Amino acid sequence: MAVSVSPATASVHGADTQQFTATVTNSTNTAVNWSVNGIAGGDDTVGRINASGLYTAPLTPPAPNTLTVSATSAAAATATGNSAVTLLAPIPVVTSMSPTVVGTGNIVVTVSGSKFITNAQIVFGGAALATTLVSQNTVMASTTVTTAQAQAGTIAVYVRNVSPTVEVSNTTSIRSMAGNQVSAFAASRFLSQATFGPTFDQITQIQQIGFENFLQDQFQAPVSTYSDPGPLDDLSDPSTLQRQFFTNALFMPDQLRQRTSFALHKIWAVSWVVVDRWDAFAGYLRMHQNHAFTNYRTIMENVTKDPAMGAYQDIANNDKANPTTGVSCNENYGRELMQLFTIGIWQLNQDGTLKRDAQNNPIPTYDQTVVENNACALTGWTYRNAPGRNSNWPRPQYFGGQLEAVESHHDLNAKTLLNGFTLPAGQTTQQDLTGTLDNLFTYANMPPHVSRLFIQQFVTSNPSPAYIKRIADVFVAGSFTSNGVTFGSGQRGDMKALVAAVLLDPEARLADDPTLGTADEGKLREPVLFLTALLRAVGARSDGSRPISDATNMSQRLLYPPTVFSYFSPDNMISGSSLLGPEFQLHNTATAFPRANFLNSFAYGSLGSGTTVDLTPFANIAGNIPQLLDSLNLVLLNGRMSTQMRTSITTALNAIPAGTSQNLNRARAAIYLIGTSSQFSVQR
Repeated sequence: MAVSVSPATASVHGADTQQFTATVTNSTNTAVNWSVNGIAGGDDTVGRINASGLYTAPLTPPAPNTLTVSATSAAAATATGNSAVTLLAPIPVVTSMSPTVVGTGNIVVTVSGSKFITNAQIVFGGAALATTLVSQNTVMASTTVTTAQAQAGTIAVYVRNVSPTVEVSNTTSIRSMAGNQVSAFAASRFLSQATFGPTFDQITQIQQIGFENFLQDQFQAPVSTYSDPGPLDDLSDPSTLQRQFFTNALFMPDQLRQRTSFALHKIWAVSWVVVDRWDAFAGYLRMHQNHAFTNYRTIMENVTKDPAMGAYQDIANNDKANPTTGVSCNENYGRELMQLFTIGIWQLNQDGTLKRDAQNNPIPTYDQTVVENNACALTGWTYRNAPGRNSNWPRPQYFGGQLEAVESHHDLNAKTLLNGFTLPAGQTTQQDLTGTLDNLFTYANMPPHVSRLFIQQFVTSNPSPAYIKRIADVFVAGSFTSNGVTFGSGQRGDMKALVAAVLLDPEARLADDPTLGTADEGKLREPVLFLTALLRAVGARSDGSRPISDATNMSQRLLYPPTVFSYFSPDNMISGSSLLGPEFQLHNTATAFPRANFLNSFAYGSLGSGTTVDLTPFANIAGNIPQLLDSLNLVLLNGRMSTQMRTSITTALNAIPAGTSQNLNRARAAIYLIGTSSQFSVQR
């Protein structure tokens, strides 16, 4: 008896397959058992082979990269045929790249695709870059776009795996631009609104590529996500997610997505005060990231079915009413869904002003009957069963997937909702949910209410009625065009159109010229954005730990909004003023001191081993005080430093004694004085 294997030799790229066949001679039993390097069926290191002889190579070839595929007769273990296999590096595939438009200066390139391995390199304009493997689908690298590259119009980019063989992906191109489209001050101010804080590199890029190209790239940028806990991790410890939030905010290139998902977390609040589980919150945060640029109706559905929201607002295990046992539909989520997340409590004109009755009283959007009907329409949802469980109702908490319906616990009565819209009797759980959300989504209050919330999150606490109306009109149209670039799908509630319109509106951009603007524009920097703006401005390095405690000291404990109204209410008024100041709800004498204390450690002391601040670049120019102040004015104040502030700081810096540390001390003093000022505390 003899066994032979065909092909006798083979070369296989990582993650590819190779079909082997076995021929058994001098035996009526032709069955064989396959192995790789003597391992029956193979394993993840050497690759796997199935009973039909189909071999799948591992993504990353082992060392050495030669192995043996064997077929052994099922009738006689001594009869074996072999094939000598050489494993080659996988052939990488590039599907997308961010950014797609660049100007001269420093950038971070993120390439998405497949089959990237540890030694993968991004080749940018012919130069192989030092590359970080994020996953087999994502690689990142920093580089500097030269003037010649910017002027060329396009730069070729591809990925290559270099061991044990060199394998090259398809080539894509990045568009390059030279010359400024917007001012440095305008770029800095735009970044204060659209990201977690300006950096000199991003200011330079936006100057050259413009706002629209930046937004298009941000809408396409790969997601910087959150990890699920491992089997040995403490589910009750939020610190890993908090650190990931801050490292994403400080360093990841998908800044607009991170900022938008943070806004969604604050609007659709879920708090660790109640939902104190890592696995619940990781899924909840990822949901906001993944749907940040979809459609507000999609967000409504996915938040409603999210198990973290299910636990926080009691939609999970919300049972149908039973008058006999005294059970009524839980009104918690049904009420907050309207009051906070979608339409608000008072009827609005399209410009956000109140509609009033004949007696000049504001008109409520809903009454208790609508709340009760909403609540009953949302019955029948519960957690999925965890693996190995088979509960019916009520089910214990499980955060491994969306809530699912149990029809026997759904209220089957007809329900009357807003504007007299009726859900027919006998509908399924999903049909009633769809009808309820559609009823809210098409209600006239939705566009102005949601538009004001997003304007407040990004731009200003007190938008004019005209600003609100323009954004509300975009919400309805689902499309927005600026400088010939159209954002959005044309579907009501499109998030790309909404975010672009909020950021590019004439009122948002008016004060890009530091000589323009109004006294009531802008918003107080909440603690999280106060910290990230400072850390990003000076290029600090951080593992994300220190900002957690600093934000908490300033009264914003990340992931712990104290109530369903979030960290602060969008309707909070500034004491003694007619102006809204949501973030001022966190700001008082007690919380102002931690800001100054942080600035003292930031500029003069140490933030600990996990966060390092190097002020050398500022010290290097501090011998020229006007140049130092120009630099800090750009990155911290968007060019809006007042003449009085500049004169006062100049006087203070000139008073610093001469010596080897004079320039460093000048840099420290300037940053401290600017950071503790009202001009920095308010994002203008």
